Amino acid sequence: MIKGRLSLLTAATVLLSVYAAPLQAQELRWLRNHIVRLGSPSMDGRGYVKNGRERAAKYIGNVYRQIGLQSFLPDSSYYQQYTFPVNTFPGEMLLRVNRKTLRPGADYLVDAASNGFEGRRMRIKTINLLHTDSLAWEKERLSLRNTRRVYYLKHADSLCARLSIQLRRLPKQLPKGCFIIPQHDRLVWTVATDTIPATVFHVADTALPRWMRRADVQVRNVFLKQGKNRNVIGYVPGTEVPDSFIVFTAHYDHLGRMGLETCFPGACDNASGTAFMLYLARYFAAHPQRYSVAFMAFSGEEAGLFGSEYYADHPFFPLSSIRFLVNIDMMGDAKDGITAVNAPGHPAEFTLLQKLNESKGYLTEIKSRENTSNSDHYHFTRNGMPAFFLYANSGAGFYHDIYDKPATITLNKIENVAKLLEDFVSALQHH
Repeated sequence: MIKGRLSLLTAATVLLSVYAAPLQAQELRWLRNHIVRLGSPSMDGRGYVKNGRERAAKYIGNVYRQIGLQSFLPDSSYYQQYTFPVNTFPGEMLLRVNRKTLRPGADYLVDAASNGFEGRRMRIKTINLLHTDSLAWEKERLSLRNTRRVYYLKHADSLCARLSIQLRRLPKQLPKGCFIIPQHDRLVWTVATDTIPATVFHVADTALPRWMRRADVQVRNVFLKQGKNRNVIGYVPGTEVPDSFIVFTAHYDHLGRMGLETCFPGACDNASGTAFMLYLARYFAAHPQRYSVAFMAFSGEEAGLFGSEYYADHPFFPLSSIRFLVNIDMMGDAKDGITAVNAPGHPAEFTLLQKLNESKGYLTEIKSRENTSNSDHYHFTRNGMPAFFLYANSGAGFYHDIYDKPATITLNKIENVAKLLEDFVSALQHH
């Protein structure tokens, strides 16, 4: 009789293990599918050209509806509308030096605040800034006013070191005209909410010919004074304490397009975090908690945390009702664990997170880091709300460039991060 029971138990264990493996693979496929969709060319980098962010917002709203999230709004939609200014580059883009056409994104980036410019067969004048001090620079920059030339600012990094400014700040000091600034480090783009008089190309120094004589240039910018944006917000009502909330946030916007050819997919930053938040939303929709659990997909993060700032100033429920908030950014590979930003500010919750991780062996490490102002948790912490900002410690390392594509996302240990947060939410409601 005992032998028979053991055989049944063994068979059940085998069946469960066979079932669990495909189930885990199915869950990861669901997660990866949303990363692929959000990082696909059809989303145009979830930015400000071709309405990429608008399509991404609708996509997220549709997923909310499919998994059964509730709306806070009378019209049952998930969208919070707001605006902010943004500079965009919707047209053709060209930089040809001598007879070499440089590749946008790979060889150069247009400064995000640049104005438009067009010129053919323009002479290139080299300005050697290797030994230029601050006084000499004041004279030099006042002379850079010939808009029929392209100025090559050689050793601009040396000048910036003497001026004690970052190289990316130099374009603001330049007059109207066209400028090439050599870039020794990797090319990293951003979003600008204003414009400068100049048109500036940050060019990889390895892409430039040794002797530069003439250039063909074409850049068209459109400055949107009130670029329309939307946060996408839904929730799962609590079963016992519905007026208290645990909140998950992630920004879905990215850099979009630089001209017609160049797209910044933003797979790790932050299609991965957005998809991970949707993964959690689906779980909690199927497993309601004592407290309500809200999910907030913010836009405007790359431009300056505008979406989370707007929400914090116009909340759908009192911010004081938030028991805890977890902001998720760059959750593509947790092979080396995760980092909890603002952990020192909430030692009890961080200790709880660590103990849950140690008891289950989910991740190799959870690092603690001081609070920062570079992601969407910030506008909640400045209002006194308890929050962590979590990101994965591993990954391919692509950031704000054209190479951050879905194919580079591994999802190592990401299902374990999800299980850890599921346990964390459950434990928070009893602490």
